[in-house]
Amino acid sequence: MTPEFSRPVRVDRIPLSGTVREIVAGEEERRALAGRFGIVSIDSLSARVALRRTNEDDVAVSARFSARVVQECVVTLDPVASDIDEEVALLFRPVGQEALDRKTVVIPADEDFEPFAGESLDIGEAVAVELALCLDPFPRSPAADEAAGPGEGDDSPPEGTDSPFRVLEGRTENR
Repeated sequence: MTPEFSRPVRVDRIPLSGTVREIVAGEEERRALAGRFGIVSIDSLSARVALRRTNEDDVAVSARFSARVVQECVVTLDPVASDIDEEVALLFRPVGQEALDRKTVVIPADEDFEPFAGESLDIGEAVAVELALCLDPFPRSPAADEAAGPGEGDDSPPEGTDSPFRVLEGRTENR
């Protein structure tokens, strides 16, 4: 299956001095990514990706990406727009296709790399994954605090009611 924002780069065509690619997601790609991430929309997504071979097999990737995303507020369900501007550095190391077919690649604890198989790296998919990691897991609109009911934004019980702990305290004292 081809990822929604696919920008493959053949590893053997990356010069030892490195290369830089500018990538921009089109409207259909952004719509598909928003669906995959379960958010309202991705209004823009672009990246500047630098690739450099560190040895015969590994590829160091540094990317600066920016995006404008819209998510639903977890309280009001109102749209919440946010701008993301991030830099990431990744190291890609080739592994055999059989390792990827097993769906589990064991990475030694003292190493930090992204496995890949084949002749190409998909820098678009790498940016998409990093974007997903930057999304706010609990987006809140400015109206969220006003809409919050008892116990959602304020831990105090509503006027005229006893705390459940106070009620239980009264029960244990009567025994």
